Amino acid sequence: MNDVDVLIIGAGAAGLAAGRLLAQSGRTVRIIEARNRIGGRIFTHHSAPFGAQESLPVELGAEFIHGLPPASWSLIREAAIATYELEGELFCFEEDHLHPCGHEQRDSFVLLRQMAGWLERNSPHSDLTFDGYLRAAQVQATTADRAADYVEGFNAADRSVISATALVRQQYAEDQLQGDRIFHVRAGYDVLPTYLAECLRRAGGTVSLDSRVRRITWQRGSVRVAGTTSDGREFAAQAARAIITLPLGVLQADAAMFDPVPQEMQQQWQSLVMGQVNRVSLMFDRNFWSGCANDLSFLFAADQTFPTWWTSAPESTPIITGWAAGAKNFSGSQALLGRDPLALRTAALQSLATIFSISPRDLNLWLREVHHHDWYGDELSHGAYSYVPVGAVNAARLMSNPVQDTLYFAGEHTDLEDQWGTVHGALASGARAARQLLTIP
Repeated sequence: MNDVDVLIIGAGAAGLAAGRLLAQSGRTVRIIEARNRIGGRIFTHHSAPFGAQESLPVELGAEFIHGLPPASWSLIREAAIATYELEGELFCFEEDHLHPCGHEQRDSFVLLRQMAGWLERNSPHSDLTFDGYLRAAQVQATTADRAADYVEGFNAADRSVISATALVRQQYAEDQLQGDRIFHVRAGYDVLPTYLAECLRRAGGTVSLDSRVRRITWQRGSVRVAGTTSDGREFAAQAARAIITLPLGVLQADAAMFDPVPQEMQQQWQSLVMGQVNRVSLMFDRNFWSGCANDLSFLFAADQTFPTWWTSAPESTPIITGWAAGAKNFSGSQALLGRDPLALRTAALQSLATIFSISPRDLNLWLREVHHHDWYGDELSHGAYSYVPVGAVNAARLMSNPVQDTLYFAGEHTDLEDQWGTVHGALASGARAARQLLTIP
């Protein structure tokens, strides 16, 4: 006997989007989530510093809405979620000098847009790594290094691994959605999964938290999952079909064993790569950076421990976030840094002190809170988000195919619109999996 029509593994953006659509279509749905919260890699901490009555949202995972993707904005409008667009100036820190970025960053963007034409002319039937493209196209060294830094930082990728073809497809998809525009959810990104969960529950669906799936046993038309709760109790559930929204890193770690293993699907998830990131948000009692870099939006400091920083401009929230991603910036030392809160705090303050020519002592006096989550060491994610290496440009499409009309896979790594690594990619993939399932009686 089935407990429900559909089991969904994971209450992140993809799982909640799928669950809501299925429940509203009359299917009985149960979402099983290992964490004690919904949202997955959307993880907002609400802090009330200085005795304030209203809290400030601090994002520990996904933070931005990139452009105008329908999957996100349809929900934002439906739920009347307040947002604001980030504005301000880009700054660069080079040779001990902080200044507004000139052509340096623009050259990187231009190069990415030119890459499509070069690949079509010179490599129409094969793929290159981004590093391979830079060498083959004989891009000037300084421009090449800046562009590679940008690609690694934005995609949490290794320049010698990530596919140039995938980057072209991703850039085209971003251009279609005005991806150069960036938005914040004013009350915190977690209001979006909260809204989805409320819709799911109103439609009769359920969410089981603190329940980690260890085994997925299946045959055509039947799926049984078994696992343990956070307090050590065993549980099991059965349904006719299941949607698997586990992060790519969890699939690759075999944290949930499939019996039998869907081998063609496994080949696809093993062909992709999970990117790694260290990010830290520091809350101060003042916007000290405004004296040196008024209207600071993003700041690039390639030689620092945290080579990218951003603020909430035009909002005056006294929070600045540091970011280190990709093979160049996320080394073994960065992985260790993510597990040592004191070392992380010290490294972040030292980077800011160097960039803004302010003594670490003053920064430490102004500092109120430090927020960080170790996604690399998080065994429920094993990383930040996925990227596509050479040879895997079709993996997402292949992973979107149902397995014997029984197992359906969703998550940002399965997005069909080349928006891998994004919340809207996850939302769209969940809706896609639900629609596929709804075609089956």
